[in-house]
Amino acid sequence: MSILIIGPYPPLKGGISDFNFKLFNHLKKYQSSFFISFDRNYPFFLRSKKKQVLNTYTPNKNILRINPYNPLSYIKIIKFIKNKNIDKIISTYWTPIIGLPYLFINSIVSKKITKIGLFHNIFPHENYLLSKQILKFYINTLNKAITLSEHSSKQLLDISNLVSQSLFIPVDNLEKTSKSISLNKLNLNKNYKYILFIGMIRKYKGLKLLLKAFKKVIEIKKNVKLIIAGEFIENKKDYLKLIDELSLNKNIILNDNFIEPSNIKYYINASEIIIQPYIKATQSGITSLAISYNKIIVTTGAGGIKEIINNDNGYICSKDQISISKNIISALKSKNEKKIEELILLKKKISWNNFCSHLIKKI
Repeated sequence: MSILIIGPYPPLKGGISDFNFKLFNHLKKYQSSFFISFDRNYPFFLRSKKKQVLNTYTPNKNILRINPYNPLSYIKIIKFIKNKNIDKIISTYWTPIIGLPYLFINSIVSKKITKIGLFHNIFPHENYLLSKQILKFYINTLNKAITLSEHSSKQLLDISNLVSQSLFIPVDNLEKTSKSISLNKLNLNKNYKYILFIGMIRKYKGLKLLLKAFKKVIEIKKNVKLIIAGEFIENKKDYLKLIDELSLNKNIILNDNFIEPSNIKYYINASEIIIQPYIKATQSGITSLAISYNKIIVTTGAGGIKEIINNDNGYICSKDQISISKNIISALKSKNEKKIEELILLKKKISWNNFCSHLIKKI
């Protein structure tokens, strides 16, 4: 059996690209696997090349890269499939924009090939014209579906008869970078404790809610700072205005640039806890990153996150500023030894090795 994975891959930015990089490199240890990479996630008139591509990364010359919005590229895919005797195609889905190329590709390749959809999201975080229609057309081209949470599997059943198999976002067993090295790398004052909100900033991630909660945190714990690290997808001015209104400027460290993968470890290891005040979610790569470093998470448990994080291995709070602030304070006061022990056990259970083993069985 030969598997072809199609989707974003470095140097494209983002969690899906990072996930695919790890998926391909782990899966090929167990199964004959190939990858076809996109050279963009979105048409450049929707999102500029600068915002999509990491220029410091050298593309893998052994991986075919195509423009998913140019139908002529599909000819390359058909030739590739024939040359490599591909039996199964995994397309990594997260938005209807990319669903269009996938449904065309699945429709034109041989019917003998098993088409598998690997769903990061069922519904997009932003509303697009004809979203549900494109999703349904894409689903109709599939033989099987894999989701990364039971939450997503339930969403899929609401709109389709295609029964999916739910897995999880796997984690690496990453070695911690010392706190002192991380603080020095980020030029942070060691006399403060840091809590971290990291990732692309979108409305559904609840940063405004966190800012209001953080105001209450520093009224009780003065030596705490909030690190906000990630690009703004929506209006940055609204957040800066709220920070100013809450008089939080001295207690917030803002880096609104794309955080390169090699630097994420410093932000996580410099921080006491990771904050996920999400209003809605499917699952989260940030959750998996935090677990990889045995880092305590305070989260609303939105969507599929609560399938992984609970009060035994983290802190689950309500979607309100009082609950979020109380849980942040509790997490900062505690040594969290038992919770960290639970995270270490969880990390073994949801490893990449286990993910690949389950995936091969399900497809």
